Amino acid sequence: MKFNTSDLLDYYYEGLYPELEALEKERKRIVRQIVVVFIVVALALLWILSRTGGNAETFLFLAFGAFVLLGFVINWLMGSYRRRFKERIFRKIVTRIDPNLIYIPDGMIPKTIFRLSGLFSDDIDHYDGNDLIRGKIGETPIEFSDLTVEKETTDAKGRKDRHTIFAGTFIMTEFHKSFKHTTMVFPDIAERYLGVLGGWLQGMASKKLVRMDNPAFEKEFKVYADDPIEAHYLLTPIIMEKLVALKKRADAPLYLSFKYDKLFIAIANGGDWFEPTLLKSLLSIDIFKAYIENLNLILGIVEELNLNRRIWSKE
Repeated sequence: MKFNTSDLLDYYYEGLYPELEALEKERKRIVRQIVVVFIVVALALLWILSRTGGNAETFLFLAFGAFVLLGFVINWLMGSYRRRFKERIFRKIVTRIDPNLIYIPDGMIPKTIFRLSGLFSDDIDHYDGNDLIRGKIGETPIEFSDLTVEKETTDAKGRKDRHTIFAGTFIMTEFHKSFKHTTMVFPDIAERYLGVLGGWLQGMASKKLVRMDNPAFEKEFKVYADDPIEAHYLLTPIIMEKLVALKKRADAPLYLSFKYDKLFIAIANGGDWFEPTLLKSLLSIDIFKAYIENLNLILGIVEELNLNRRIWSKE
């Protein structure tokens, strides 16, 4: 499933480079258009300020309006470029890695599945996503997409604001062992910064906290489980080592839940692993390698965690 370096370079130059060259011209055109729009908006802002006497409130109001306008223009200009990139480049990368994988650019993990994981608050006001990929790695089904999940709040003055619940890659797959209870794995911020005191505070806060016997794992994660024995059965020493390594490779907070016979994994990477670059050249081999490495990291979870291994306890 994974590319080696030689495969990667061959496919980059022979399979994708002509398409990348065409898209690179479009990227440069969009950057020029954005610069022109920025200059026009800045000059208009300065002209209006000169006519209104440089009032600070007026300046802030106009600057906010200009910021919103620029964001709208950039998003509009990026629309067709983003669609072409995903259809002509990213789809080919996905099917090159595994022809049996299905890629749906505008698809996403359903909200019901996200809520089912129990990893985050289900008080959701905004739910969006893209880059849905599903299929099987060996005998193990896997499905994932980027998600942006937000909660809207209103302050005392009636001003509304959005707060991110989760932004990143959300994965649903199957674990190779059967289990009956729920086990949750969260990033351990308290113990990482407060050491033993942080662990003690966590234990006081919840009776479901389960101590694991791997110091490196304990430093990165905290485990809550309905059944501590089952948590140790699922999180073997090898699985804990793999999760520590996965967190390091992803360079992002990692959340897991073992629930309803499924394994849910959330990588809080911001959700832009598979987006086309605007400020860097698409012809850079490093950019191309990043897409491959991120896909391999996610699809490789099946192999890294030995999810294809069917043992006697998995019916």
